[in-house]
Amino acid sequence: MEKTKIKDILDYKFYSNLEISYDNKYLAFKSSKANLKENKYDSFLNLYDIEKKASYKVSDNNNINLFFFDRENILIFKEKSDDKYDYFYKKDMTLNVSQPCFKINKNVSFIKVLKDGRFLIKASDKLSKEEREEEKENSFYKEITKVPFYYNGLGYDNDKIESLYFYDKDKDELKEIRKFDNSKLQSFAINDNLDKIAVTVLKSYNGVGNLKEDLILIDFKKNIEKIIIRDKFSYYDIFFDNDRIVFVGSDHKKGGINEDCFIYEINFQGNYIKISPDDFDKSFGNSIGTDARFGSGRSFYFKNSTLYFLVTEKEESKLYSFDKEKNLKLLKDGCVEEFVVGDNKIYYFAMDDKRLSHLKDLNNDEILIDNKVKSAIGKIEEFYFESNGDKIRGFVLLPTDFDKNKIYPTLLSIHGGPKTEFSNIFHHEHQVFSNDGYIVIYTNPHGSSGNGVAYSDIRGKYGSIDYEDLMKFTNEAIKRYPQIDINNLGVYGGSYGGFMTNWIVSHTDRFKAANSQRSISNWTSFYGVSDIGYYFAPDQTGANPWDNLNKMWEQSPIKHAKNVKTPTMFIHSDEDYRCPLEQGLQMYTRIKENGVDSKMYIFHGENHELSRSGKPKARIKRLEAIKEWFDTYLK
Repeated sequence: MEKTKIKDILDYKFYSNLEISYDNKYLAFKSSKANLKENKYDSFLNLYDIEKKASYKVSDNNNINLFFFDRENILIFKEKSDDKYDYFYKKDMTLNVSQPCFKINKNVSFIKVLKDGRFLIKASDKLSKEEREEEKENSFYKEITKVPFYYNGLGYDNDKIESLYFYDKDKDELKEIRKFDNSKLQSFAINDNLDKIAVTVLKSYNGVGNLKEDLILIDFKKNIEKIIIRDKFSYYDIFFDNDRIVFVGSDHKKGGINEDCFIYEINFQGNYIKISPDDFDKSFGNSIGTDARFGSGRSFYFKNSTLYFLVTEKEESKLYSFDKEKNLKLLKDGCVEEFVVGDNKIYYFAMDDKRLSHLKDLNNDEILIDNKVKSAIGKIEEFYFESNGDKIRGFVLLPTDFDKNKIYPTLLSIHGGPKTEFSNIFHHEHQVFSNDGYIVIYTNPHGSSGNGVAYSDIRGKYGSIDYEDLMKFTNEAIKRYPQIDINNLGVYGGSYGGFMTNWIVSHTDRFKAANSQRSISNWTSFYGVSDIGYYFAPDQTGANPWDNLNKMWEQSPIKHAKNVKTPTMFIHSDEDYRCPLEQGLQMYTRIKENGVDSKMYIFHGENHELSRSGKPKARIKRLEAIKEWFDTYLK
């Protein structure tokens, strides 16, 4: 079996966006694959016949992102879009052909199937010819009037106004429900009678975006709209259940903006109570990090008064259910990527140490569509160690041709977040290094998800207990694995992992080389340049640049950069608005002034997601650059 190579990422298939037909006979999903020639990803719509256990491509269109089943079990998808219309096609299952279905003169971003041929649609207006020409004419400047003024992966805020609509397919009639011109629509739900809609919206105050949303109830029968919860929660999702609304949200009171959520119910008068158990302190959604997924899927599904949802718990992404009688049930552990709920069955995409996202039947755990990695895979071993009062899990990835009588250069890999985590699922870049003769070690220090809010809350402690965790883990790995070459240690990471890399090289010389990616180096400047800086920096440091500058400065790696002696390479993207380019430049410049060997790669047109969903050529170059840097110093 061949070893894992950098360019193997071009051969991977990424499955995502799972949907199920109302008769439970078909599944639809997106299959994505890198296209090196055009330097992009092709995403094809696939249909899976559950009875025949067969999958086939629906359309030759390689960029389908919006699709759904209607009440007649017909698969409908947005085939194309132009300056006037979004065009939707339907798949005839019997004839195996696609035909035009309807067109809408809006930019449609979401469709929910209702009944009687009606749909709930989220969309924005198409630009007129004059507006397009004006936009092109004025493209040489940006006018900024609010904070945040740009968003990572989306670019500068263009004040796109979204609305909710009812669309009647039979009458070809589009009726606006509400325009969100002074706020951003976040989540929404409609009741079975189609006479009430609940929405959560983010508002701006003095041009500054708020963190908590208003929950608004729109009653069509009474022709009223009222805020039933004002500015108290950040919402993950909301659902109607007869005479109540169920929502998943956080009030930020216990753990700041990274606090785990709870499940609540609220009546139409605005009286709400927490209904999930007090001790169910879990991180909702799948926050397990990997560079071997592409696309997205649902974390929540509401059916028959039961909420199905994913949580990250102890290095696993688990599927739970919670019914109206408050029965909480674990349905599946491991690493569930996303799922759909049929009448009697649940289907889901999973990942493990040998497979990328693959389709499974929850009832018998049968693999319906496999997605096994074809190259050699290094062995992942685990151990636990004690640090800062907690038992922490550590991972050691051994080279594929591991010989216990040899010593190997070793890389400490640090995840982003900090509220994400590593697990034992397949991680391409880790396997690349393993197959190239490195031992790769990684763990989930305090600040990571999966262990409750007390564990993930490191506000005001950046660079202290997390640094201690990582150094104790490294010491314990060296103790347990004499094959680790202590004279050839490297450290690297991105985002929070980049911050910690910056912090580590400014506080110890034990690592012979380092690679800092999309990092934070200076909290005081990060405050005003990141799309999340104005709230993330004060929340996480427990300080701000005006009232307690020294506290914020003390937690900034750049303050300690004069101590750096470790050769460090930096990787940043010029459209990274989460950890903007200037953060890397500051650290790079200071280390250069130290007379220490350093290098920086700036990727044009890429953003914070470079390592996970960047363009294929950029992802390959990034890994080649990291490998070359560590090979130079550690081999």
